[in-house]
This record gives sequence, C-alpha cells and structure tokens, in this order.
Amino acid sequence: MEKRRELKRIGLLLAALVLAGPAMAAPQRVVIDKNEQMLRAYEGDRLVFQSPVSTGKRGKETPSGRFHAGAKYRMHYSSRYHNAPMPYSVVVNGQYFIHGYSQVPSYPASHGCIRLPLDNGNPARWFYNWVKPGTPISIIGQWPGSRPEGRRRAVTVIRARPVQ
Repeated sequence: MEKRRELKRIGLLLAALVLAGPAMAAPQRVVIDKNEQMLRAYEGDRLVFQSPVSTGKRGKETPSGRFHAGAKYRMHYSSRYHNAPMPYSVVVNGQYFIHGYSQVPSYPASHGCIRLPLDNGNPARWFYNWVKPGTPISIIGQWPGSRPEGRRRAVTVIRARPVQ
C-alpha cells in the first residue's frame, strides 16, 4: 500500500512537470554583435548556441536596437532583391530577417539581413527551430570597417535540440 502511494505521488509530480513544462523553461533571448559578427542564443543566462553571422555592409547596415522575433518562414523569397531565396527566415524588423545563406564571410556582406550559415551543421536551421515568435533580439555594436580575411569562426551548439 505504501509503495502504491509513493508511485502515485511520483506520477502526480511528473504530470505536473509535463503540464507546466514550457512555463518552467528559462526565457529565450538573442544577442547579435556586429563588432564580432556573432549571434548568441540564450535560455535565461545560459548560452545554448552561437554562430558566426554576416550583417549588412556599408550603406546597407543592419539596424541596431531591441526587437522581437516575428513570423518564421521555412522558405521566404525576397521582395526587394530579385526574389532571392531566404531559407529558415525569421523576421526581425520590417524587411530585416535572420536567415540562412550559402556565403557567410567574417565581415558585413548582406543588404541588411543577418546571414547564418547553411553548412557546417546548418546553424540556420538550428536557430529557426529553436527561436519562438516574440523572443527578444538585441542587435548591438558597430562594424569597425576592415575585413579580417582568413579568420575562422566556429559554430557552437551548447545544448542540442532535435531538428524538425
């Protein structure tokens, strides 16, 4: 009898955890640093992902500020740049997106969007699957101007999530 009560109590605790699951998760946030050309994703204060990015080049700078993730599109096509494909797109602000791209140099090279790599484990897909609409996104820093050629930057997945 005592064992049954203990199992029932454990079952109720597990059920409560399952029902409260997302509410108990640490809040997501994203920081994009234009100085470093790096995106970092956090759950609470814990870094769970970082990836090199390429932000907007001179004359097409990515805006700095505080934003929230908007709509997500598995495949979006640019209305401004010849219907260019933008896989794993997340709206940041108006016509500015975080999206996958085949070329992500270590310096600003886009028309204002934030490019994430499609190779090397596909960080763009990882980020797309992780981020939720409404997630705060801070874009900070300012690119100093020179192109650091040959600098290798690594993608880091601190805590992997299943890819959908």
